[in-house]
Amino acid sequence: MMKKLIIGIALATCVSSVAMAEAVKPYKVLPPVDFSVVTDSYYNVNTEVASTEFGVVAGYEGIELALLPVYDWDSAEISDIQLAAAYTYEVTSTFALTPYGEYHVDKDMAEVSKVIGIKSSFKF
Repeated sequence: MMKKLIIGIALATCVSSVAMAEAVKPYKVLPPVDFSVVTDSYYNVNTEVASTEFGVVAGYEGIELALLPVYDWDSAEISDIQLAAAYTYEVTSTFALTPYGEYHVDKDMAEVSKVIGIKSSFKF
């Protein structure tokens, strides 16, 4: 009788310790980077030119890097290449500031313009 009681206690202890064991989280070698492909097609009524901006944006913990060439449909060539970087700083849970910079080159990789700015966003 005593032997059955000890075996019962040992089994109950083993089962309850297995039930309380925490699942092991998988180890990530590389941090998760968000990649997105973006497009923006538009028609300029002043110059009468149709264009499409397309490219890739990579983001990681508020930092965004982008490569966005512009395709000119009338001349059938790349007219502008934008390299951009931005960082989003969340001031509060509903308000954020994003300083950014853009570097624009033409199809021959000659510098066209440099832009710096700050964007703000408010979530409702």
